[in-house]
Amino acid sequence: MTIRLLFILLLSAATGAYAHAQQPQPSPESREKKSVMIDTLDHKLDFSKYLIDMHGFIPWPSIISEPALGDFGLAMALVFISPKESAKAKANYTFPDITGVAGMWTLNNSWGVAALRQGTFPKARMRYRIVGGYAPLNVEFYRTINTKLTGERTKSFLFNLGSAFGIVEASENIWKDKIFLGLNYTFATTKVKYDLQISDTLRRIIEYFQLDTLLEKIDDRSNVGYAGLFAEWDNRNSIFTPDKGIRFRATGTLARNWLGSDDDYQQLEIYTNIFFQPFKPWVCGLMAQWNMMSDDAPFYMLPYLTMRGLPAAKYQGQKILSFETEQRFDFTPRWSVVGFVGTGRTYSTSTYLEDETWHWAGGAGFRYLIARLFKLRMGVDVARGPDQFAYYIVFGHYWDR
Repeated sequence: MTIRLLFILLLSAATGAYAHAQQPQPSPESREKKSVMIDTLDHKLDFSKYLIDMHGFIPWPSIISEPALGDFGLAMALVFISPKESAKAKANYTFPDITGVAGMWTLNNSWGVAALRQGTFPKARMRYRIVGGYAPLNVEFYRTINTKLTGERTKSFLFNLGSAFGIVEASENIWKDKIFLGLNYTFATTKVKYDLQISDTLRRIIEYFQLDTLLEKIDDRSNVGYAGLFAEWDNRNSIFTPDKGIRFRATGTLARNWLGSDDDYQQLEIYTNIFFQPFKPWVCGLMAQWNMMSDDAPFYMLPYLTMRGLPAAKYQGQKILSFETEQRFDFTPRWSVVGFVGTGRTYSTSTYLEDETWHWAGGAGFRYLIARLFKLRMGVDVARGPDQFAYYIVFGHYWDR
């Protein structure tokens, strides 16, 4: 209920000027300002004209219900969206330029700030993405402990990870804005802290994480630097909330000392999103993901299941496999309801990460078409996993990355 009220308040704030339109004898300038948030087709709230003509932004508030970060927190992002000048005449808003800034804070004193720029160089037929940020996070990692006294059980261990990071990515349009081949580079320097007053069990975990040298120090700094090569097929009709199309991406990365990494390891990630309409108001979405990482990666870099309803970093392994489906029904051109369900599991050679269970999660939510020209919908999802309920304010689509 709180999230729904927050979303309604956000929409109310965005259209506050329009509410005064009932006042008598507005000036032409005032009338133009008040109508910038109203779509000329259906006279509903819409950010498209505000984003394009006024160079405005969409505020994206979020409530963090993540156990690994203290169960509750708040986040806010400001997202600026604009099509390229060359694309406006063609009404092609499929891949616009995006600039975003964001900040977050949670009850366990985790916080972070980040900025993103994504766009195109049309003459060079290139797409690019640049991300940078800083986030000191208090994160709980989960491991399976098996002792004669207690038997097998899962325990959480709290680490403070203070990371400064940067990501650069560029891809070349190989064929008709559908096939792309690209390179990316990521660097992160992370200060890993923990309490020296530790139990024997935690000492075993730290030894497994290959942080033995930390036992004599208060903290340590770990650097990660890796480069990747990826191939991508993307013919979705929107990068935000697609109605149809397929996105398939395969990425192979190498972390090496000469790339700035303290550890040498490699990763392969493959994922796909498929959207189609059995009939027009119904949009069916399917997702599959496979992610594998070699043994020498830092413990905080290992992949984990990221479905709605599952705690972050709880279901972690050297390999993960997940599937999810989302069904959206547009009962009006603006309003939609969604339902989703998924499952996934991890694979690992470590006894601390061993888990053969398929973990299920699902839920429901609603969407509002907040920017018609960009096919951008926002809304709220409520999800249930094996252990908890979780709440999400969704911008575009949850599978966007």
